[in-house]
Amino acid sequence: MRSDMHKVIVERPRMLRSKWKNRKTALRLSESQRAQAIGDAEDYDSGRSRASSARHEKYLNENLAPLKRYLMGQVGRPWDKVYGEICRTIDTRSAIGLHVLQHVEDFIELNAFIEDGKVCERTWRGPVEVRGLFVHPVTGIIRFAKRRPSQPKRAELSLIAVNETLEFEKIDGLWFQM
Repeated sequence: MRSDMHKVIVERPRMLRSKWKNRKTALRLSESQRAQAIGDAEDYDSGRSRASSARHEKYLNENLAPLKRYLMGQVGRPWDKVYGEICRTIDTRSAIGLHVLQHVEDFIELNAFIEDGKVCERTWRGPVEVRGLFVHPVTGIIRFAKRRPSQPKRAELSLIAVNETLEFEKIDGLWFQM
């Protein structure tokens, strides 16, 4: 696992708050912007809120694709070893580290169980077959269950015969008695 995975997942690059994009040189500023910069320099206070790092804000991000790719690459390995590697790499004492661990649980089913010979997970609807990544309940190995094919759609009814003399037919989305 990458040593900077917590940064890749949660942090975005620093962004400039300034209306002037280039702070390296005043040569690219217009005359009015140069005059304003010189005027502002007299009032400049190098205190904490105006330090160079304060002008570059960091925003939080939810770039979870690297984490998902990492977990998909661990299929076939024991979950305990993978989890240990994640905990060694990420500082679980920080809020960011705990946040990353919460997302790990979003991508892999840790509490799978076997019911009627099928690996299942608990949902609000009751037990359902596992889809995606899961930890096998017996072996503790990370596995991937392919998605089940969806139920084929039933042919939409367009004619219903109630009896010999009464029928209903659907025309342009509306039902008519025939």
